[in-house]
Amino acid sequence: MEVLTVRHLTRFRYAKPVHFGEHRMMFRPRESIDQHVLECSITITPKPSELRYIHGVFGNCIGIARFGTKARELTFDSSIRLEHSPEHALDLPTSPDGGTNSYPFSYTSAPLT
Repeated sequence: MEVLTVRHLTRFRYAKPVHFGEHRMMFRPRESIDQHVLECSITITPKPSELRYIHGVFGNCIGIARFGTKARELTFDSSIRLEHSPEHALDLPTSPDGGTNSYPFSYTSAPLT
């Protein structure tokens, strides 16, 4: 098991202050059998007037930010710490019998009945 830290920074800069539309963010990875989120934080500048989270149809966590002010810059700074235990199912099998657990697969002949 490994503990990983992922930081994602997105920054938009404009020549003059602009209004921002709704932003949808998918910074948080999905929990799974081999991955567990330990910490998740996001800093948004300017601070949104509303920030909420929903789950999409595929189980992704989607953040929705709305803004009520103009600004010359918009920044999303996300930090995630997670435990990851890699799945080894796709590694080449090392079965000593060299049978169906080996690759390339080998099949025994069977009489047709």
